[in-house]
Amino acid sequence: MLLLLDDETGTPAAAGTLPYALGGAVLVELALMGRVETDGKKVHAAGEGPLGDPLLQDAYDKVAAWGPGRRGAT
Repeated sequence: MLLLLDDETGTPAAAGTLPYALGGAVLVELALMGRVETDGKKVHAAGEGPLGDPLLQDAYDKVAAWGPGRRGAT
């Protein structure tokens, strides 16, 4: 997140890419928790049980909804 900020003004230098950066950060967090895995092309839900964070739970639920055989931005 800090890499997106302009060094002099402190404002986002690439505001158009912010949603992608945040989405990537959420996926990395889920991966570090062992809740998503990749086969090299797609991301798949892994593990089970509730997550303690509502944001992560929502992201996990969206990945899980795009299970095998469905196409989408996972």
